[in-house]
Amino acid sequence: MSFEDKEYLKLGSKSIKGHVRAVSFEEGDFIIFYIPSLNLSSYGRTDEEAELMMKDSVLPDFGHALMTKPKALVFRELKKLGWERNRLFEKDLSKKAHIDKEGILREFELDEDTVISEKEFELV
Repeated sequence: MSFEDKEYLKLGSKSIKGHVRAVSFEEGDFIIFYIPSLNLSSYGRTDEEAELMMKDSVLPDFGHALMTKPKALVFRELKKLGWERNRLFEKDLSKKAHIDKEGILREFELDEDTVISEKEFELV
């Protein structure tokens, strides 16, 4: 399995870092930026604006909300999203990278011909 086939998270005391897969697509007048493995989305008028909203607003809010919870609850919530803890490094998690494009079309109620772009995304 190559690096690109895995997503990973590293939980710090106040932040989350990692490498995930993200998708973007047009919905109406907006571009939606979505990280399926964390079930997080943002939007903007351009790809850059949607991605910036994710980096500057959505991810910090998610990280803060998550890191203020007890660790057991954090790991339980991430496990519900399919994340697995590393046996040696207990603050590290991984997940097989898979984008279910048909699932995204259904979840966002998009037309079948909607173009979905996929990219790697760093959480810092």
